[in-house]
Amino acid sequence: MVKFKGRSTIKQYMPQKPIKRGYKIWMLNDKTKYTSKFQVYTGKVVGGVEKLLGERIVNDLMVGLEGKNHILFIDNYFTSQIENTSQIFLPDKNLKRGDFDYFTSNHNIAVYKWMDNKPVYMISSLHSPNDTFQVKRKLKDGNTTMVPCPKVLIGYNNNMNNIDVFDQLKAAYGINRKAKKMVA
Repeated sequence: MVKFKGRSTIKQYMPQKPIKRGYKIWMLNDKTKYTSKFQVYTGKVVGGVEKLLGERIVNDLMVGLEGKNHILFIDNYFTSQIENTSQIFLPDKNLKRGDFDYFTSNHNIAVYKWMDNKPVYMISSLHSPNDTFQVKRKLKDGNTTMVPCPKVLIGYNNNMNNIDVFDQLKAAYGINRKAKKMVA
């Protein structure tokens, strides 16, 4: 989000985000934190809500990179559809912290549900569902414990921090321009 409080037809309001009002920008960054492509979200399409918005954005940003052996990491907005597959995964009450459930498609795409404090959903065509590692988690009493975690999560965490660094750099160089209304 790029903060903007003025009048604009493409300004978005996202109450759950640190920057609540402004321009929503979808970005494709590489591992060096360089932004290679971006797309400004202009709001609803003519005729109502756009279906498969996340799919369209990913496809738009990936044009020209097909077949070049890139690994794409995306956040939970783009995997939110898999949360609707509750009949496929074990119920939350049957999973304790560190447990995970998964299924694989006929095209070797694995879809995971890993239980941390709450369920975490992931999709991967790169990682084997059997590859796990241990992560450190705090208990309610303040102690720490090691819990199993699918290896797909370490790849995600190691690569998505590129976007976080970009956001930090953007914040460091941002300027605030306040405007006054002109009275005639």
